[in-house]
Amino acid sequence: MRPNNRSRWILFASIAVLLVVVAGAAIAASTGDPDEPVDSGPITDDPDQGDGGPVLVEPTPGMADVYARPFDSATVNDDGTGVTIDFVSGVEPCAVLDRVDVGYGADAVTITLFEGRDPNAGDVACIEIAVFKRVIVRLDEPLGDREIVDGAAE
Repeated sequence: MRPNNRSRWILFASIAVLLVVVAGAAIAASTGDPDEPVDSGPITDDPDQGDGGPVLVEPTPGMADVYARPFDSATVNDDGTGVTIDFVSGVEPCAVLDRVDVGYGADAVTITLFEGRDPNAGDVACIEIAVFKRVIVRLDEPLGDREIVDGAAE
């Protein structure tokens, strides 16, 4: 091997080792206890901000092809009248929160997120990328001792 080719080989091998180390660290960091709350970072209203925090969204009724969307976590506020729902979705206009349904039972409050595409967007292509989103749901009655159930997971 000429020194030039050997130098390139060492450079490529070093980059490959670095990528394996970084990927391993990312996997190790993501395998924590699923029942432990995770710091989701700062909340933003700007999906292009790119800081890793959730994008605060509001329901926009009138979406097309609406379906129930599971959520990742539900955190009840201190007085039990509001719930912060975090979920991973796609980019708008292809993935827009249409509505949030809340069902009240004796033992549980069922929250169901409904998502669809914006029919006014026309024929658009959306990239396949995950967007961390958050919606705050106001309850008509305090949660009390009831549990929160994801209506899309039933």
